[in-house]
Amino acid sequence: MYAKKSPIFASLLLAFLLSGPAVPHEGHHDHAAPVAPAAHALAPIAARYDLKVNQTNTDWYLWRENDSIETANAAVAQNDIWHRVRGNEYTYRRVFHKDQRVVDYTAGEIKTRHAEPDWSKLASVISPALLRELKKGNSKSLFGQKAVRYTGKLGGQTIDLWWLEQAQVPASLQMTRPGQRMTLALRELHAKSPAAWPRVTEERIADYGQIDAADFGDMETDPFVARVMQQDGHNHSH
Repeated sequence: MYAKKSPIFASLLLAFLLSGPAVPHEGHHDHAAPVAPAAHALAPIAARYDLKVNQTNTDWYLWRENDSIETANAAVAQNDIWHRVRGNEYTYRRVFHKDQRVVDYTAGEIKTRHAEPDWSKLASVISPALLRELKKGNSKSLFGQKAVRYTGKLGGQTIDLWWLEQAQVPASLQMTRPGQRMTLALRELHAKSPAAWPRVTEERIADYGQIDAADFGDMETDPFVARVMQQDGHNHSH
């Protein structure tokens, strides 16, 4: 499974099921998800969610800035950081705190892997365009702004969403399918990140081992690299 194939999420569900969004490897030939043009820049936000997948609970964080999107998964101690370099070029960094390793994907590597993200989906947790496929319901005030309810079914999943129109992120989201339930509930929303939140800093990862994803092929005997490569889909059959 690759992040771009997910019907709803950019990285959210994969972040909990696979410990981070998988990046397709160069042998995979699926077309990348279309990148939505930026009609207007979204305001920077820092958001903390409660996430529950079946019986597993954790904190999930989102930091959104004009040219960077960072998420943190407390359950697996991993941060994922996308930077928009220019136009349609992106870099991607995966920080594995338990392993004290950092994996960097350059803009060239992202292009080689056909892994350009849907930026609007990264920035809003779900793609705002998908709201058109759900039934619009009533509205109320949440977090000091208008929230609108959307419900329906997409990709075999039953969706119940409260959407913050100003922030352009979910206030709450419930997705269910046979044998699986995922709920996401916004707990804190700020214009600037609280200092105690687990955002990556260069100082925090200064002693971590750094790996360029382009070098994976020469490092397959490293158990960490082998695990990341499996997440990236290198072991998938064609």
